[in-house]
Amino acid sequence: MWRDEIGDIGRDLRVWVRRLPQAAGWEPVHFEFAFGLKKDDNARDPASVPDPVLIDGRFKLRGSVDLIERKGPAAQGPGTLRITDHKTGKNRTTWKTVIGGGATLQPVLYSLAIEQALHASVQSGRLFYCTSAGGFVDHEIPLNETNRRIGLEALEIVDRAIELGFLAAAPAERACTWCDFLPVCGPDEPRRVANKAPERLGDLEALRERP
Repeated sequence: MWRDEIGDIGRDLRVWVRRLPQAAGWEPVHFEFAFGLKKDDNARDPASVPDPVLIDGRFKLRGSVDLIERKGPAAQGPGTLRITDHKTGKNRTTWKTVIGGGATLQPVLYSLAIEQALHASVQSGRLFYCTSAGGFVDHEIPLNETNRRIGLEALEIVDRAIELGFLAAAPAERACTWCDFLPVCGPDEPRRVANKAPERLGDLEALRERP
């Protein structure tokens, strides 16, 4: 079993390497770039910043970005950036996915954060499904005004839930099918959700309607 798993990793890495020329024009500049996290010289990009990033003057974000790339040679100045979040599971996005109903926040929110942290323009955030399970698919999300607004609306909904002290466990349909926390909640969470007041779940339902 161990040899089989190592073999699968090796095959995925070889496919990944063969795909690298497709990223022509994008130069990797930061790996594991953190903001607002404890400094770890062995795991974080040296350019990481210790303080959280303030988004839209309201929301403090902490996190770590897998990969930041620059378009164009460094000699031309800061250039335009692209944010990548690597995924090892199956690709469940569609062509219209931006935040995936609140389940896929990294591309947009990390892009907003990096604009503030590095004082640079971010063109897009992307999910790269970098294994055979994910089909080596790129899902790129442009950081345009519409997608910026969708990202901020998600933060507003989360912020409001915290302010009201109502963070209900209310999984979406079929979400429990692949959730790692099923042993904690048990199989009856959807039944318990049905007993909650529907009006109190309005914000959550609105978030899930976002593409």
